[in-house]
Amino acid sequence: MNIGEMTRNQDGSVTGYIAEATFDFENVFLDKVASTHERAPAFNLTTKSPRGRPVRLGSLWERSAKETGEIYFGGYIQSGASGYVPIRLFRSRQNADVWNVVPQAAAATAGRRAGGRHPRG
Repeated sequence: MNIGEMTRNQDGSVTGYIAEATFDFENVFLDKVASTHERAPAFNLTTKSPRGRPVRLGSLWERSAKETGEIYFGGYIQSGASGYVPIRLFRSRQNADVWNVVPQAAAATAGRRAGGRHPRG
């Protein structure tokens, strides 16, 4: 079950949305984290407040599937209503510039239904 979609734009930026019943974040941006620390996230997820101020929603770390080596991103968003929501971003099979946002529990279930284990980073 997808709860969002992130798209690479022509200028190289990545934007999209993440939404479910208790939250709806429109205009979500991926900001690359400039750090050499091995445990630093690859990206921060940000949006704008109703007054236009930048707000950090969460972070993403690059992962790779143990069985296939396929790259995906795992992390979380934080919403006032839902608390911390673990998410995964998987590249769309139809469009290489699109990543599907999936809640972590749904991602694990989808991996088992497909006959394999869910990749854990």
